[in-house]
Amino acid sequence: MEASPWICHICDAKGSGESTACSRCYQVTCAAHLTHRSVYNPQSGLFELQPVCMACALNTEK
Repeated sequence: MEASPWICHICDAKGSGESTACSRCYQVTCAAHLTHRSVYNPQSGLFELQPVCMACALNTEK
């Protein structure tokens, strides 16, 4: 497996290997700035846990 480098869009922390992206803005985020939120899926009618970065989580709370 190839170790691909990535940078967190919030704190500019560098990592390599598998990265995780926010399900709202689709930007790569480190584990320290990623949370899982319950998000409603209108297609299934169910709530799903999705990874959301802190920037998007703060924007939805306002």
